[in-house]
Amino acid sequence: NVAQDVHTVTVSASALYATGGFQVYFGDEDNETPVDLAADATVSHTYTEAGDYTIKVVALSGGAATTTVDKDITVYNTLGLPMTFEDPNVLYNWGDFGGGTTSVIDNPFSSGINTSAKVGKLVKNGENWAGNYISLSAPLDLSVKHVFKVKVYSPRVGMKILLQLERAGDNTFQDNREVATTVANQWEEMTFDFSGVDNSKKLQNVLFFIDNGTYGDGSANYTMYFDDITLN
Repeated sequence: NVAQDVHTVTVSASALYATGGFQVYFGDEDNETPVDLAADATVSHTYTEAGDYTIKVVALSGGAATTTVDKDITVYNTLGLPMTFEDPNVLYNWGDFGGGTTSVIDNPFSSGINTSAKVGKLVKNGENWAGNYISLSAPLDLSVKHVFKVKVYSPRVGMKILLQLERAGDNTFQDNREVATTVANQWEEMTFDFSGVDNSKKLQNVLFFIDNGTYGDGSANYTMYFDDITLN
């Protein structure tokens, strides 16, 4: 079994007749010396760089016989702000709820203030509270910086974009700000001022809602593109 926490992985193993225990190779060094692992124990390893690695676990019988299992893993960098969608070593793992659908796509409107390659796309097709969320690798420090800026592409003027911050695992700790788009069919930078937010809430999740309180129909009128989320 392999569990990951950003660059650190923890390995455990079990096998019948592995009386000699196990040897673990983490796959990030040439001529690597294996790490010994006992049954019912764990061993951890921290990678210096993100990337794709193969972990090899060798079960030792106590004699000449061995069994080898390979496990391919991808190690990602931490997820924080600014969020640009351009780093292949960051997992932009947006979740959806209520009928929201989020994807990271090639920028279909490369123009104006946003000519970057990748952007986020949110489609609202369902509940009036439908939206998306992503959990950053650590809580936000809002003690000094508390103004979010987000580049948004909307099909209409007056689309209400609500940016909500929540504590990971407990959405009773939350705060939000709502701003309406002022242009249609072009990128604009929207500002969400969280002045006065309680930094002790340890807000870590970032959520977006389109016209919160209104049911979406999945059309272009309920589709927003977003990029370059920064904390200023």
